[in-house]
Amino acid sequence: MWERLVNWRNAGADLSTTDRREILEELFVFGKDNQLPFYKRMAFLLIVSTIIACCGLMADSAAVVIGAMLVAPMMRPVMISAAAITLGWTHYLYQALILTLVMAVGAVGIAALFAYVSPELVEIPGQVLARTEPTFFDLVIALAAGSGGAYTMTHKESSALPGVAMAVALLPPLASTGILLVFQQNDLALKAFVLFFTNFAAMVLAATLTFLYLGVSPRKARERSAQTIHNFLLAFSLLVVGVSVPLYFYSAEVWYDASYKANQSPELQAWLEQNELLIDDVHIDEERRIVLLKLLGPNPPLTVEALHTDLQKAYNARFGENAQPFSIKVLWTQTAHFSWPPVPTSKADERTLRQDYSVGLLANTWYWVGTQYADGDWLRPRDQHKNSYIIKSADESSVSLTTHCTAGTGFYELNQEEIKATFDIEIDESCETWKIDNRFITDLNQVINVSIEDDHMTLRLDSNVGVMHFESASKQQSD
Repeated sequence: MWERLVNWRNAGADLSTTDRREILEELFVFGKDNQLPFYKRMAFLLIVSTIIACCGLMADSAAVVIGAMLVAPMMRPVMISAAAITLGWTHYLYQALILTLVMAVGAVGIAALFAYVSPELVEIPGQVLARTEPTFFDLVIALAAGSGGAYTMTHKESSALPGVAMAVALLPPLASTGILLVFQQNDLALKAFVLFFTNFAAMVLAATLTFLYLGVSPRKARERSAQTIHNFLLAFSLLVVGVSVPLYFYSAEVWYDASYKANQSPELQAWLEQNELLIDDVHIDEERRIVLLKLLGPNPPLTVEALHTDLQKAYNARFGENAQPFSIKVLWTQTAHFSWPPVPTSKADERTLRQDYSVGLLANTWYWVGTQYADGDWLRPRDQHKNSYIIKSADESSVSLTTHCTAGTGFYELNQEEIKATFDIEIDESCETWKIDNRFITDLNQVINVSIEDDHMTLRLDSNVGVMHFESASKQQSD
């Protein structure tokens, strides 16, 4: 197979001697006197393009990053490496690989220095993070770009070469690597470097095959260097295949990430729709088995327990005995929508609230489960006193209250979902749980909203400082 690839060429004749000479003179630097000026030009362009790339990446400007791609000299060593393999010129190949290594290290170093002396950033810019997600698409793009670059070189389509450089973007991943190292994000820096390495290896392989097909090297030269060409083609093919293995797993991680899984969950989507919430961000911590949800909506997510129950049932049904428990953490941001001019309606002077919870409040005895505050902390009754905190509506305006330390009566006003309670009850400080009891009563005096679903009642505190959770007596007895 390799011998056929080495002798593979187009159906027409080989390139003419004149065309071949022009191509090689454009690619290679012949003569020691020409090498120093060449390296100086490469160094200057590398420094300038890296600085431009860093400015674009840290300013989160895609346009500036594209400008850096046009200035970057990284395409030259790629094409030299591919042509050297095609011709069997190992000396020039090693020179090109060393040049690529030096330029890569130099770009990472310049970027790290630039990031170190730059003003400190609050967070990693999106343009930097965009270079930390290499996928199979990047591999395919690099293969196509390598072939396109070789074609433009042999057909003197120099106007197309900048487009090829932009398509692959060898420099921005290197600049991102240096920036991320300064941020001490070593895992992300490695992924950015993998993107560069993927692009380089795939481009060299594709460009080599294209040069062979277009007849850049004469048939006799190909036959004479067949073994050398075979070895290097095999080496770069193995590199590309080796890179494709981690890309396969990382592609699945990127494409089927937590956001994708959230969108595919009917239980979560139904719960979001029911509570008029939108997902701003979602993260799954596999190690600690925590689902982290950042939600947006006009009302707080008061029924997270119901969501957890539905998701746990679906998880148990899917994995059976292998199903493991998990927890949900929610960060909610309140949103409101306003517009002008007002939209005319038939009931412009009234608005009907969604629910009337007076029946549910009157019909049940409610046991306090605990209160979760906005900072994530919980206040719960002690295990031996978990059935000691009870509220029960006596009529449409009064409610009886029992704690471990005391009992009394309070008053409330209920209007659909809005509720205001008043409990003027003193607690004996000699009681062992008086602090818990006092906070329980204090929180009840801050309640502004009630929600009842089946055997669960939630009372939202003023200024969204927390949510009190209660279970009905029937729920307590069934447990």
